[in-house]
Amino acid sequence: MNFSEKVIQFSESKLTIRLNRSNMSAEPLNLSPEKRRAFRAGRFPEDKITKDMIREVTCTVDCAPGTPNYKEFKVTEGMLFTKVPSNMSPPIEYCDKLLKINGVTITTKRAMQEAIYKLQKANKSHYLVFTIRRIIGVERIDARSVPSNASIKKPDSTDMNVKPKSGYLYYKVVLIYFPRSKLGINVKSYADVVYVESTDNSWGSTTRRFLYLGDAILKVDDTEVQTVSATQKALRSGFQKNGVVTLIIERATDQASVHFVRDVLHYSKVLDPFLPHDVMLTCKEQLAHYEKNGFAEPEPIYRGYTKDYSSASRVSVTKKVEVKNIKAEHFNPVMLSKVTDEIYKK
Repeated sequence: MNFSEKVIQFSESKLTIRLNRSNMSAEPLNLSPEKRRAFRAGRFPEDKITKDMIREVTCTVDCAPGTPNYKEFKVTEGMLFTKVPSNMSPPIEYCDKLLKINGVTITTKRAMQEAIYKLQKANKSHYLVFTIRRIIGVERIDARSVPSNASIKKPDSTDMNVKPKSGYLYYKVVLIYFPRSKLGINVKSYADVVYVESTDNSWGSTTRRFLYLGDAILKVDDTEVQTVSATQKALRSGFQKNGVVTLIIERATDQASVHFVRDVLHYSKVLDPFLPHDVMLTCKEQLAHYEKNGFAEPEPIYRGYTKDYSSASRVSVTKKVEVKNIKAEHFNPVMLSKVTDEIYKK
């Protein structure tokens, strides 16, 4: 059974891989200064971020008197939010582009601070209405457009250890290298399928709105992936090239596929500990003794006289075969759990 596990974390400075809790630094992401400035200004590749992915959203926040503090808001040169008060995330997401506050167009950081400060200084309860521009990077795709490593394209199997063939939805997910953003996902591979084991749901993570636990990553840009190392390599290459990567993911939806994915996430391969050196030497000496002197005849466990079967045939072979069906009742694994003393006494 092929199993490997890694943690992939992406930050502004580098992509870091963790294997079995050990740290291993990867090559830094060498984004050009021009591309960094373009992303901070909110200018992304038009072939990757199309117009139909950009939506204008209105967020209304009920504010107590004297709040919020304008110093708790930070934006880039392109008016992309990089920090907001904790009670505003959500509805505001990382690197949403600010357009208006209470219907007034905002184009500079100073104008944003002045608009918020006036409401704060009035010391009255009020509403803050943010008009923002958000990139929606998730799109459902037809099953006919999925890559060849999708479960629905694999042969049928009755093996319970094989992933079910049906019960999935497929999505195209676009992940963007926002300024100071991070991509923190734990992934594991099981039977040549890479699964999302966990995600970093903190504000600033580009995956918290897009990837769910148990999602299978089938493709990164133009590369189909089946191992953690291939996934890591494709992600690093895509971010270094464009600052944007496109994933094709498989999401379980019905009972059988969801249960299988849940079992995969709970599965953890633990290596057997090494035997101590003195135990290894003792076993080696004992094995050499047996090879030289042979194994001693075991003492009989019967008391009294026993029949000698040394010359008798103990097994008879016939050509007659009789098939017997063995049936078993269905059981609930929960019923096998340990009974507490309180319940047992009842």
